[in-house]
Amino acid sequence: MNQRQKRDRLPSTARLQAAQDRVQAAYLQALNPLLPVRFTQEACASLPELLSMADAPSLDDCFTAILLQQVRLKHDQQVPEWRD
Repeated sequence: MNQRQKRDRLPSTARLQAAQDRVQAAYLQALNPLLPVRFTQEACASLPELLSMADAPSLDDCFTAILLQQVRLKHDQQVPEWRD
């Protein structure tokens, strides 16, 4: 998928929003209880706006930060969107 379809493009806002429930379910229902903690830690490390949102960001906070980062990259670096 990444090599042939997505390449160096950002997922569109619609794609991100469509994936939100699936991603959240995967992490909330993870067999390993450390997986949600790791997800949050990695999200905080790569999405600085999360640090200003809450002490313990929720998965909804993570997706809000992802959408903000997508807009920032699209605008500032002119990264094209992946819509297919």
